[in-house]
Amino acid sequence: MKKLIITVTLLIAGLGFLYYKQSPKEVSVIKNIDVEVYKTSSYVSPAYANATAQLEVTVVRIRNNKKDTVWQHSFQPTELKNFPESNNPLLQKITIPNVNDRKEKLEIYYKVTYDSKGSILNYWNITTIGKGQQTGKLHIQI
Repeated sequence: MKKLIITVTLLIAGLGFLYYKQSPKEVSVIKNIDVEVYKTSSYVSPAYANATAQLEVTVVRIRNNKKDTVWQHSFQPTELKNFPESNNPLLQKITIPNVNDRKEKLEIYYKVTYDSKGSILNYWNITTIGKGQQTGKLHIQI
């Protein structure tokens, strides 16, 4: 009986060792995010005179519930009427290297702050690039 227990234990340990040696190694990948910013209205009405929007984009890496900011950018405040149309958007390409695709994900936060004659309105949104996604596209409508 002892020989059987020892044999089974060694067999299980050997199989565990083989599985560990054959398990895929952690591979770092590059993740790319394309940000497109454009207006959805003409904003020619006098109600929008001198109204501006400012955009802030933040990319956060998440691993085991630990968050780390890896990219952040604040765009200059721009009058609403001066934002490009959807057929010719403002483009920002973001590249995040060394992402462990199996254990990490990226969250992209953006905040648009509208200012109309001192009245402020903040709009927040978030999107995620997870396992198996090498690229993401973020459409921000002003």
